[in-house]
Amino acid sequence: MKKDQTKIEVINNKSGLNLDFDDISPFTGNNCILIEADETTNSESRICMETGYTTSDRFKIGSAAIAEYEITVPQLYRDTKYIDPILNQVWYLATLRTPLGCLYADGFNKDDYKWKLAPVRELSVEEKMNYPVAGKEPIEYHTHIIDIDNPEIFEQGKFQEAMDKFYSLIGQ
Repeated sequence: MKKDQTKIEVINNKSGLNLDFDDISPFTGNNCILIEADETTNSESRICMETGYTTSDRFKIGSAAIAEYEITVPQLYRDTKYIDPILNQVWYLATLRTPLGCLYADGFNKDDYKWKLAPVRELSVEEKMNYPVAGKEPIEYHTHIIDIDNPEIFEQGKFQEAMDKFYSLIGQ
């Protein structure tokens, strides 16, 4: 039986995950795009596992979602966006969050940024007083924070390595 040549199974990664790639990257030309479909919203998102760029069908060129998103992200994300003429979508550097950590790009421009993996840590009783939950009456306080002061840092071209570490963090 002939093996499907359009899929690549990554089995030699530190996280131990088996990933089947779904498409060719517009950044590298390699088959390294994962596509996730959400049947409840009938939407689709993509991530390039080599570069860390991501897009969604809500980021169609000219859509209001782009302007809304760009208000919320750092200048680096706006400066590094890629307009994909084939998908008619905009790609941005990824930010991935879980209850255990956050993987994000941080830097000054497209030539000078790094990937950072910041763990989530529990706040001390004293620290909690500095982080009230907005709009809660009586006042409640956050119990955990993303520790951006102590991230693990990965070079710009090491997104796959950062993802392996991210997956191993959430797999604990």
